[in-house]
Amino acid sequence: MDDKSENHSYHRPIWDDNGRFHYEVIPQPIEKHHVAVCLMPPEKVIPVIFIPGVMGTNLKSGKNNVWQFSASSLIKWPVASPEKRKLLLDPMTTTADNSGAIFNDGADGKKFPSRRERGWGYAFYKSYGEALDRLQYLLSDDDILMDNYFREAQLQTARQRFTGVRIGDEPPEQVLTEEETAHGHRFLYPLHVFGYNWLQSSADSATLLGKYISRVLLDYHHRLAVKKVILVTHSMGGLVARHYSENMNGQENILGIVHGVMPDLGSPAAYRRMKTGERGVTGMIIGDSAEKLMPVLAQSPGPLQLLPGRAYGAGWLKIEGSTTRLTLPVDDPYKEIYLNKTAWWRLCEQDLLLGDTEKAWSEFETRITKRVQTFIEELHGKYHPQTWLFYGASADNPSDAFLTWKERSVLRSPLPARGYHVPSSPTYRYDGDITFELVSSGSPGDGTVPVNAVRMHAARIRGILGTDVDHEGAYAVDPVDRARSVYSDLSDALMFTVRSVVKIVQQVPAP
Repeated sequence: MDDKSENHSYHRPIWDDNGRFHYEVIPQPIEKHHVAVCLMPPEKVIPVIFIPGVMGTNLKSGKNNVWQFSASSLIKWPVASPEKRKLLLDPMTTTADNSGAIFNDGADGKKFPSRRERGWGYAFYKSYGEALDRLQYLLSDDDILMDNYFREAQLQTARQRFTGVRIGDEPPEQVLTEEETAHGHRFLYPLHVFGYNWLQSSADSATLLGKYISRVLLDYHHRLAVKKVILVTHSMGGLVARHYSENMNGQENILGIVHGVMPDLGSPAAYRRMKTGERGVTGMIIGDSAEKLMPVLAQSPGPLQLLPGRAYGAGWLKIEGSTTRLTLPVDDPYKEIYLNKTAWWRLCEQDLLLGDTEKAWSEFETRITKRVQTFIEELHGKYHPQTWLFYGASADNPSDAFLTWKERSVLRSPLPARGYHVPSSPTYRYDGDITFELVSSGSPGDGTVPVNAVRMHAARIRGILGTDVDHEGAYAVDPVDRARSVYSDLSDALMFTVRSVVKIVQQVPAP
């Protein structure tokens, strides 16, 4: 600001309900030669749509919420029986629920539709509440440039702060240039959330994603910089996005995709969940044992589509006993593990499916063959031409690159008549009189997806970052290790995400 600014007044735009802006200027006498400077904001919109991962969208059945981070859910789920869980978490009777809590609602004013209207209430608050708010702030940091007209000390936007900065040993071409940063500031980025029923097939969710993208583009039709959106995905959301983009001709509606901790080739963790339940606080809610969780997952194609496909490779399931040594799969995980009905280490226990178990098993077989195998194998190796991704690559987050059933000496009660028994620890299984414990390889990753489940090289992958993130908190606000992060107040994963959006936007001509 120079000396002439004393005779200037600066005016911010005032947004109305239609996404347009105006100014309120007080008339001054002409002899004062007063100059009213109306600050022009970016006008053209490029919508950004966030797609949550498995268990990341609130669900309801009828008018009642059945999966939401709320006091009622936290109280009822730990004591729910397997039968109750199977009934409530039925992919055929549940739908996505937009009634969840929203962090910092109203922060965007009238520049965009409300956060509720943009679907933020669909996101599971524990995983995404603060992260979505921070991501929208970073995508809207051009407000800092306007605020600089009203203060002496000039501040940089977040994007300006990490212009020219490398994260770790990433290649130089991933670093933002000043020109790219300036171009990125020419657009507005309203952040939407696509809520979907993660119990259903990701192919069905991809169909709904296509309809959602069409609605978003229609909502901004008079404001669009380009008739396309940018997708930012978490975990299974990446599979939904890729299926829509590459298998449903959705590519023409997508400017680019940023993937976070996507289980590209599947993960043995999906097998572990079936056999032992989920871990941690989430496990207390959805099910911390096979008896509680297997009836739910066996009827749900979405979670089953996270299993390792053929491309994951052989030998990720090992059986090590005094008389038994196996390394599976040899060739086909579907026949050898997922559809195996007799071996004790099979994926699904028919006795735990509840109700008419013969019918339930037959439906499970069809689900694996028609919905799971087809989805996994048809998606392999397909990416949008503008794909950017980050993944967890830390030994501090031990992951299931492979799993081993190891023989153990454990005291147990006699087997029940049905020939199947699970003791107090959910990680044990029996083969006759021999006890086996399921043990993780503890390989580097994000705690769920191991490094070797991520495809590192493909012609359409434009940028990639291995960093220190845990799976559920991949988009967490704070860096995992402040001393090692580029900026102590911003995680490398969030920095990479926003930077990737700016890189993708370079395809759009300046307005």
